[in-house]
Amino acid sequence: MTARTVLQPDAAGFLWLDVVNPTAEELATEQPWLSRVEEKLAKELLRWTKDDEVLQARIISKVLNAAADTYSPPFEALEARIDAFETAVFEGPPGGAPALAGALREIHLLKRQVTLVKRLLWRFLDVVQRMTPQGGRAAPHLRDVQENVESYHFYADELLDDANTLLNVQLSLAAHRTGEVMRVLTVFSVFFLPLTFIVGIYGMNFNFMPELRQRWGYPAILGAMVVVTLVIYLWFHRRGWLRE
Repeated sequence: MTARTVLQPDAAGFLWLDVVNPTAEELATEQPWLSRVEEKLAKELLRWTKDDEVLQARIISKVLNAAADTYSPPFEALEARIDAFETAVFEGPPGGAPALAGALREIHLLKRQVTLVKRLLWRFLDVVQRMTPQGGRAAPHLRDVQENVESYHFYADELLDDANTLLNVQLSLAAHRTGEVMRVLTVFSVFFLPLTFIVGIYGMNFNFMPELRQRWGYPAILGAMVVVTLVIYLWFHRRGWLRE
């Protein structure tokens, strides 16, 4: 019989712990899979052997296998969410940085959910391993439960690996987008840095700067700036740094 802890407020507003033992009807209402197991056992008990050891092992294995199978729908839902994220991650979340932060939070939450389920399965597997005898006629039934729980545990491992990979890919793409922005800013800075240097030199207003008093001084400086810009552009284009 499983126990259920309930918080009940009294007249003064304090909360008290009350341990309630639910009935079979309450458990069946809260856990629909128990009702299905109960109906299936009612049909199969008439065909099974009356050996107490084997009969108990069969009943326990049916209940534990049904409990393990309840992990299947959540796993399928988590796998569908991971597939949806994988499809959307390379398209880039619309909305810029806020959408990217939201996607990262969703993936991290997904990873934590898979980790929690994996821990639950590990505890489940530990209990089944302790229950499984080394020999006897009941051992095969409990080993079947152990193999079933192990398969779900491996499934959780795969989902956790997929979630970690998806999180790393998303972070890598975010870093790549940041790198692309920095590349554009660097290109612009390389173009304007020598021009700013030339303008800085001829903006010092010293008395002995012959070019400032020549008629060709202003167009010559503009021509030099155009030549410098053209040389930088050709150098970048030859190295392929201006391509997408």
